[in-house]
Amino acid sequence: MPEAPRIVTMKYALVSGLLAAISAGGVDASPHKHRHLDVYSHRGGMGLRTESSLWSFAYGLETGADYLEMDIVFTKDGIPVVWHDHSIDGDKCTGEFVGQFVVDLSLAEIKTLNCNKQLTKIHPQQEVHADTKIQTLEEVLDLIDCYGDKKVRLNIETKLRPTTPNETWPPEKYIDDIIPILERRGYASRSIIQSFDWRTLIGIHKRWPKIPISALLDQGNSKPADDGTYPWLGGVNLDDFDGDWVAAAKSIGNSVLSASHGGPKGYTVNTPGYEPWTTKEVVDRAHKLGMTFVSGTLDDEVTMEKLINDGVDGIITNYPQRLMWVAGDMGVSTGHRRNRHRPECLPKEE
Repeated sequence: MPEAPRIVTMKYALVSGLLAAISAGGVDASPHKHRHLDVYSHRGGMGLRTESSLWSFAYGLETGADYLEMDIVFTKDGIPVVWHDHSIDGDKCTGEFVGQFVVDLSLAEIKTLNCNKQLTKIHPQQEVHADTKIQTLEEVLDLIDCYGDKKVRLNIETKLRPTTPNETWPPEKYIDDIIPILERRGYASRSIIQSFDWRTLIGIHKRWPKIPISALLDQGNSKPADDGTYPWLGGVNLDDFDGDWVAAAKSIGNSVLSASHGGPKGYTVNTPGYEPWTTKEVVDRAHKLGMTFVSGTLDDEVTMEKLINDGVDGIITNYPQRLMWVAGDMGVSTGHRRNRHRPECLPKEE
């Protein structure tokens, strides 16, 4: 399914036209010459495909996105599956086990679910397929191998909460069991591990120091609990850094800082009341400390443009092609060679 036409503002059209006119005159006016922006295809590319499905990751591969972003939770029998939620959401799936936590279900039970519901309110253009299963991490790697893409990288998020420990396996499971799979399959050198729960980042960096880690931060996990501690930050106290969450992220060995662009959630830079969280000053501080800076998740053109001008190194989005268009219009390169559609790599549909 092709992506719907972009909604282009008058401002955006005028700027694009001006740049084209200047280029036609032989002058390179782009301040972003020779710059590359990494495109992170969120949950594979859930704007146009069912999230975290093989079809979604195939779409991300076919756009030539730099990174496939995905989430990991573990089943009752200890298998890592690619799923964003701790539980089975009835808005996404049907079957006997809707409403239960993944950690309480075996892989065999997980595979009885059909997760082909379209999220019409937030992504009405999602293409759905009749029998969509929750995938294991190994099955997603099988898909990438089938496509033969040797350049795409993985951005893997460990999904767990320090505030609800009964909903998932403990952090040790994530620390011990994800990296060996990536190493065995030849993906360790192409992967970043990210998390809002810094316990897993600290543990992975200690045990697997060559694996890049990425600190996820937003207005939620950077706030202290009632007792003054920061439960999401793995023992790190922002007060020790005078509230400087950029320096705090660097202190635990992060190569990447991945922060919310701003809020409240769902707002764009044009929304009255929008408060930016990612700014040029924040990005510059991260760069000075030797970290790359990624922001997301966002889907609107005007906020994408703002973040590119702020100097971010990557953007997480549900619409990778849209981001590529915006970046391209600004003279910024993105992605790598696109892959042709390979139906033989996907489940057969009746």
